Amino acid sequence: MSKKILHISFIIIAILFLNLTFIINNVNADSVAGINCPSSVNLNENFSVALILPSNAYAAEANVSVKFSDGSTSSAKIVYVQGMSDFPNSVTLNAKVAGTATITVSNIIISDSNSSPIENGGSKSQSLNVVAPPSPTTPANPTDNNNSNNNNNSSSSNTTNNNTTTTTVKFTEVNETVYTTERCNIRESYSTNSNKIATVNKNTALKRIGVGDNGWSKVEYNGKTCYVSSQYLTTTQAEPEFTTVNETMYATQSCNLRASWSTDSDKVGYLDAGQEVTRIGVGDNGWSKINYNGKEVYVATRLLQSEPLKEEEEKEPDENTDETQENTVDDELATIKEKIGVLPEVGNNVAVYIYTIFAVVAVAISLYGIYYTNKK
Repeated sequence: MSKKILHISFIIIAILFLNLTFIINNVNADSVAGINCPSSVNLNENFSVALILPSNAYAAEANVSVKFSDGSTSSAKIVYVQGMSDFPNSVTLNAKVAGTATITVSNIIISDSNSSPIENGGSKSQSLNVVAPPSPTTPANPTDNNNSNNNNNSSSSNTTNNNTTTTTVKFTEVNETVYTTERCNIRESYSTNSNKIATVNKNTALKRIGVGDNGWSKVEYNGKTCYVSSQYLTTTQAEPEFTTVNETMYATQSCNLRASWSTDSDKVGYLDAGQEVTRIGVGDNGWSKINYNGKEVYVATRLLQSEPLKEEEEKEPDENTDETQENTVDDELATIKEKIGVLPEVGNNVAVYIYTIFAVVAVAISLYGIYYTNKK
């Protein structure tokens, strides 16, 4: 009988040990999240590194580091909470050294809206090619063009060959706010054949960081370096045209109200999801004018709809807009704790600790049973 109990106890201990090993390995396994970053950037350009999160992810954090070809590093931290624009799922870094760099996103911690852990401690890495722009070439003999009429056919031919140049685009660094003169595209590179990143409305404010000699401007958009045709940009903000209306609208989500038609203007209040308002003007710049407590204030047009918001249609705040109602808590970690109740790693560690305690108790009971049986 004692041998049978001993065998059963060993089986129980082995099962518990294997389960605990699985949990620990799963905690430290490769990330269930992905990373999104360019495979190649130009030297001294800013680039974005973003976490690609599971659909049920509500909060996440991770350490981002870049090791350049000369051994130097840059680092940043991602702290993400769904629906809060102050806590995006990306960071912006600078490609400061030419050559092949390695991007590593480590200590990835993810939890869902119930504070249940999805991942704790995963990592991802990717290579980044930092390209130094080629230096413009110049003719071997700059005076050949002036003397071409005096040269024979042979020398004219040489002159033609010597004057072949490589065209490069030169961007003059600036740091200024510009506005779109009409609805236009933001692109990945300075060509209409490049990928379209977004389409923005007239009078959209952008930060311009470079003016090219090819008719394109380099701008920052959502933490990324992008390009817009310079013909659609101006440094003077145009007055938008508002069409007068008088209609009842409803907020599609909790959002801010502004003193003017810009996310840079003062916040003067906010709307709850489904709140009824009276719209008195629709602008051609993507903003609406509403009557709020007897005052004229502004809200992004896309955050209003003509039909009441049904309960089942309640929308989560849009993390890609500055018009989402902002939490003003100073401490970032306190904000996350307030939103999700517990930091992701805490929930995961508690689960491991509880399982370990149960395992120890089970082993202790099994050993006591063996001892008691042998004693009898």
